[in-house]
Amino acid sequence: MFKQLGLIGIIGVIMVTLGACVPQTFAVSAPTDEPPRAESVEAPVPQPNLSDEELKKFQEFIPSIRAASIIQIAEIRNQNEAFIQFYTSYKELKEATPNTPITEEEFNSYFPAIDTVHKVIMEVTVRLLHDIPAVRKITLNVPFKNQLYGIDAKKRSVEMYLKASFRKMHDEPGQKQWKELVKKLFTTKERDKFAQRFIRPYPPQLP
Repeated sequence: MFKQLGLIGIIGVIMVTLGACVPQTFAVSAPTDEPPRAESVEAPVPQPNLSDEELKKFQEFIPSIRAASIIQIAEIRNQNEAFIQFYTSYKELKEATPNTPITEEEFNSYFPAIDTVHKVIMEVTVRLLHDIPAVRKITLNVPFKNQLYGIDAKKRSVEMYLKASFRKMHDEPGQKQWKELVKKLFTTKERDKFAQRFIRPYPPQLP
C-alpha cells in the first residue's frame, strides 16, 4: 500500500511540473470601433474687445500725441490692438494729401533728433496702455530722416519690464503708483534703457 501511495505522489509531482511548463494564456479585450480619445486641450481664452467707450477714448487720445497732424494710420486692430503709424517722409505725406498746409521744414522739425523719437514712442506706449488697459498690444512707428522707428510689443511684455500692472495703476484710487512710475520713468536715462529693450528701426518705405 505504501508503494501505491509513493507512486501516486510521484505521478502528482510530474503533473504539477508539466502544468508549469504549459504556456499561460491571457485575456485580450475585444476590439472596439470607438476612436481613440484625444487628450483634452484647453482652448485659449479670447481677449475682450474694446468697448465703445474705450474706442472713443482711443480716438480722443490720438490728437494728444506730438505731431498728430502727420499720423498716417491710427486704429484698433483685432479688437484690442492699437496701431499708430506716422508718415515716413514729407514726400509720402504730400502724395497722400497734396493740399496739406504742413511744409517740409515743419515736417522735419517734429522729430529733430532720435531722442525725440524715443521719447514719443515710450511716452505714448506707457500712457496709452495706462489710459486704456484693455489694449493688449501696441504698434507705434515714428519717422526720423526718412526711416521709421517703432515698437511692436504686447502689454504683458511692457508690464514685465516695468514690473507693474497697468490695470492696477489705472484702477487705484489716487493713482499713487502711476504717478511714481511716471516720475521715475520719464527721464533720459530710463528712456535710453526703454529704447534698447523695445524700439527698433524699420526699412524705409519705397518711393
